Amino acid sequence: MSDKAQKRLLSVLVLLMFLALDRQIAKVVDEQVPERRGARDDVMEAVLQGLARTVAVIVASALVRQLARQWR
Repeated sequence: MSDKAQKRLLSVLVLLMFLALDRQIAKVVDEQVPERRGARDDVMEAVLQGLARTVAVIVASALVRQLARQWR
C-alpha cells in the first residue's frame, strides 16, 4: 500500500471514528450538563472532544499500519 493511500485511509478512518465518538460525547454532555452552561461545562466538552480526536487518530493509525503490513 502506498504512502498516499495510507494517508487517505488514515484520514477517512479518523473522521469516521471521531464522528462516532462525537455522537456519544454529545449524548453524555446533554445528559450531564444542566440547561444553563457555564465555562466549566464548555471546558469539559472541549477536553472530551480533544480526547476523542486523539483516540481516533491512535486507533486509525494502528489499523492502517496493520493493513499496510498485510498488503506488502
